[in-house]
This record gives sequence, structure tokens and C-alpha cells, in this order.
Amino acid sequence: MRKQLFYGLLCGLTLFVVSCKSKETQTVAPLKADTTAFNKKFCIGDTVCAMFSVTVPQISGGDPAVATSVNHSVQSFVLSTVGANESLSFPIAMDSAATQFINEFQQTRAENPDMIPMGYTMEIKGSSLLLNPKVATMHLDGYSFMGGAHPNPFTTVVSYNLADAGKVLTVTTLVADTNAVRPLLEAGYKQAKGMKPEENIRDLLYPELEKLPMPANVAVLPQGLIFYYNAYEVAAYAVGPTEIILTWEQLGALADRKKWID
Repeated sequence: MRKQLFYGLLCGLTLFVVSCKSKETQTVAPLKADTTAFNKKFCIGDTVCAMFSVTVPQISGGDPAVATSVNHSVQSFVLSTVGANESLSFPIAMDSAATQFINEFQQTRAENPDMIPMGYTMEIKGSSLLLNPKVATMHLDGYSFMGGAHPNPFTTVVSYNLADAGKVLTVTTLVADTNAVRPLLEAGYKQAKGMKPEENIRDLLYPELEKLPMPANVAVLPQGLIFYYNAYEVAAYAVGPTEIILTWEQLGALADRKKWID
């Protein structure tokens, strides 16, 4: 009887220890934002260079599958932007794209030795603007120049729903009524361009636009929502890009702060 009791206690203790260890291994790592850099440079002399510099934001911790989904989405955008082979692993694809970029520069210089002494540039600076258990907002800011009148700048801001498999948050998800937000956007656009409230915003926009549309880039920030218009998106290059941040207070019932921040 004592032996049975001893073995019963021993088994119970063993199960308790195994259970505790199992719980320890299931501890979720805290969310963390980081970056990975890819850099290559080739110069002719001291001034004329081909520079490939890309910094890619990434997250870790939380649900590993969700983090992987977010990182894959960001990487896909970067690969598409730099013209990389998406069938390769990300590091190899980036290295290959950088090498190709420099090779194109060398070939162009060899074929046109008297060309204006300007280099090539492909630059992307990525960072995380917001990371909490509900949402991750990534920012990619860069430009490319391979000759021509001016560089081609581009900016992407995108938020991912970490509570829903890392899906991209669209403007219709973030805003209850886009038509009601439009007057706030137009006022912000005018202010950014130094226009008076009574001036007509159509004086800046493409002639075919009757009103300011929603931008392609809308994302969540701690203080509100960011709306970003890239150059050429709604107006000529000379008008430039436009960043508008509408605070949670400005948006009021049109956007749910508690859903993403509190």
C-alpha cells in the first residue's frame, strides 16, 4: 500500500514538473521591431557611384506565424521595388538585385563614357512607426535615380492587424465613413501646401480629379491616422508628396482609437 502511495505521489510530481515545463516553453516572446540592411557600392573615381542601400523593417515575437506573414509582406514590397527575383530567398534575391543594379550602371557608363557624371542610387529606409499587440505599422521611404530630370521618390506606410493573421488594414477598415473624412483631408492638404481655406484645392490637383481621393497609403499611428500622397499620385511632381496626420481627436467617431491603441 505504501509503495502504491509512493509511486502515485512520484507520478503526480512528475506530471506537475512536465506541465510546468510545458507552460514555460509556451511563453510568448515580447514583440520587437528590428531592421536588416543590404548595402553595395561601386564607384568610378571618387564621386560617381552606384549605391544600393536598403534597410528593411521586420518584427519578431508574439505569434510566430503572424510575424512571418507581416515580414513576408514587407519583403515582397521591397523585392518588387528593387526588381528582385521573388522566387529566391530574400537575402539572395537582395544581393542579386544589388549586383544587377551595379552591373547596369557599369554597362551604361561603358556605352556612354561622355554621359553627365552622375551616379545611380537605389535607397530604401524602413522603420516601424507603431508596434503593439494589436497593430504593426511599417514605413518605407526611399528613392531611385538612374538618370533623368529628377529622382523618383516613393513612400509606403502600411498597418497590419496582428490580431487577425497580420492582414493589411485598409482605409475602409480604419475609417467608418471615408466621405465624412474627406473635408478633413482637404483641409489638411491645403494647409500642407500653404493654401488658404477658401482657395480651391482643384487648383493643385490633376484636372480630371473632381475632389481629393483617398490616398493609397493610410496607416495607424499612436496619435491618429496618417494619410500619405506620393508624388504624381494626385498632382504633378512639382506639387510634391503630402503627409497628413489626422489625430484621434480630429477623427472623433470616424475612427476607433481603442481598437488599435488603448
